[in-house]
Amino acid sequence: MKVGFIGLGKLGLPSAQLFVEKGHQLDGYDVNTIDDPNINIVSTLKEAVLHKDIVFIAVPTPHQDGYDGSKPTHNLEAKDFMYKTLTKVVEQADSFMTNKQLLVVISTVLPGVIRNNISPKIKNAKLVYNPYLIAMTSVKQDLIDPEMIIVGTIDGNNKGYDDILKLQ
Repeated sequence: MKVGFIGLGKLGLPSAQLFVEKGHQLDGYDVNTIDDPNINIVSTLKEAVLHKDIVFIAVPTPHQDGYDGSKPTHNLEAKDFMYKTLTKVVEQADSFMTNKQLLVVISTVLPGVIRNNISPKIKNAKLVYNPYLIAMTSVKQDLIDPEMIIVGTIDGNNKGYDDILKLQ
């Protein structure tokens, strides 16, 4: 399978490494300089997307200052994650994709964000939300042996994507 990975940070890099270890052809892209001898790091998002079967997006969706878990937030106004980067990357990736390609968002988002904010940006690709329910210290092991796999589609029909997305 030809795989593209956009975002090679604390979630994306170990995930991409595991896909390579499992024998998949993978091109990875990140705005930061990444050095991994086993991943074909490309210099543009377009290169990471073109001619791939599946493209994964693992870009940051940070909290606002003060909501990073370093101190209690029960007394603060509820705040959502910030989705500016995710939205921009989804739009850029989709602009180079076709309806035969699967675009998989694994970045963390709150319920309803994919349906309300991300899905309307998709004009070409098939969009799936597949949150990786992992602990940051055990990404690879949690991907190999997940407690559960969640696959979200707009119409509620997983269309067999759960089988496609299992790391084999």
